[in-house]
Amino acid sequence: MKDSKLISLFSTFEKKEWRRFREFLESPYFNKRKDIVKLYQYIASLAPDFPEAKLNNAFVFKKIFPTQPYDDKQLKYVMNYLLKQAERFLIERKLESSTPLMNNFLLDALVNRKLDKHYKSRAEKISKELIFHQIESIDYYYYKYQLSDIANLHYTIQNIRKYDAHLQDVANGLDEFYFLNKLKYSCEMINRSKVLVDDYELKFIEEVVKYLEQEEEQAIPLIAIYLQIFYTLKKENAEAHFERLKEILSIYQEELPNKEKRTIYLYAINYCVAQISSSANQIYYVEECLKLYMVGIEQEFLFVNGYLSPWTFKNAVRLGLNLKRYDWTEQFIQKYYQKLAIEFQEDALHYNLADLAFRRKDYKTAQYQLLLVEFSDIFYSLGAKEMLLKIYYENQEIEALFALIASFSIYLRRNKKIAQNFRETYLNFTMLLQQVLRAKPQKIPKMIDKINNTPLLTNRSWLLEICEDLK
Repeated sequence: MKDSKLISLFSTFEKKEWRRFREFLESPYFNKRKDIVKLYQYIASLAPDFPEAKLNNAFVFKKIFPTQPYDDKQLKYVMNYLLKQAERFLIERKLESSTPLMNNFLLDALVNRKLDKHYKSRAEKISKELIFHQIESIDYYYYKYQLSDIANLHYTIQNIRKYDAHLQDVANGLDEFYFLNKLKYSCEMINRSKVLVDDYELKFIEEVVKYLEQEEEQAIPLIAIYLQIFYTLKKENAEAHFERLKEILSIYQEELPNKEKRTIYLYAINYCVAQISSSANQIYYVEECLKLYMVGIEQEFLFVNGYLSPWTFKNAVRLGLNLKRYDWTEQFIQKYYQKLAIEFQEDALHYNLADLAFRRKDYKTAQYQLLLVEFSDIFYSLGAKEMLLKIYYENQEIEALFALIASFSIYLRRNKKIAQNFRETYLNFTMLLQQVLRAKPQKIPKMIDKINNTPLLTNRSWLLEICEDLK
């Protein structure tokens, strides 16, 4: 039973959900079977660890049916019934969390029962309430379309032969919902196709974009935003569209759905990251990238489950360091490291303080901070070794440097937990660093070309700086 779908589902329950599900099962409307309640109570008593020894099928059966001989078929039947009830409970929870959807279900029921007076009084109130959900979710446009569809159904059932605006509202609502989601998912498909080998099939998107281009000003800010994101993903020279995207974001910042801000800002951040790697205007895009990160961090929509991720934190630190804003970066580290989940705080603090000290050429402090890192994540381990290589070079500890290059290369080849692209990125770094150190002055120009033409490479700019020093 330990590996069953039932236990897998229950393992996701929060403390409050155990109590609510018990109330759900004990309601005669949903369940009249006492054996189901007994099985649930026994499983609940084992949460959250669910020890395997106490979930032996025969042992569990004895708890539910103490006077009966073991019947595997009967146990599986009870387990399956409980699973279905748990799934129904999840449906109820989802419905409860969506007031607009519940409201629309109610209006649809009132219309189909021909309760005209009830419908009119509730429809007016629900329409006003829906406006407040506009800043909560992109689903607002679906609920708005659905509401118009129900209003049109109400008109049709009355069999009145005169013009009614609800039919036009349904068509307009469907267009808004379709265009917005077509743009959103097309952007995601283009974005994923840059990572995955296979391309997605983008049907009708060019026609949709062409139609939307005919409108000088988009009535829906989100459509205008995703249109600019689409351009930044599709066009080679998309600088003007990025600037337009920033302009729209500044105007409609307060009106954007909270759940949508994260996705939108990550698109803008990723555009900046690509430009940092390829644009001649590198510093500008570093500054813009940091600004975008700070909006998301300060407003907390870049947080995940209420916490700042170690990698968002590290990225903001790196951008500050690349701009040589060392005092600002130190203040940022001290202010925001406590916004990370508790298990990441200490490593994030010390690793990023080490990075800061290295940029300040305070190599002794950098090494001390690295000693305090416990390497809760493999990327801290990779980053620490990478930083130590640079410290040894800057301190001209050549013997220690070559020894670390050798041991780090072995570590990279043997550690199966490191993804192939990251392994290659760091192996290229150690290989090129060793080659640069051994190269004669006349060979340095060739090494510069090799560094520039190596696609997967960390610390490219630092290696180029070394080459300049060795010319």
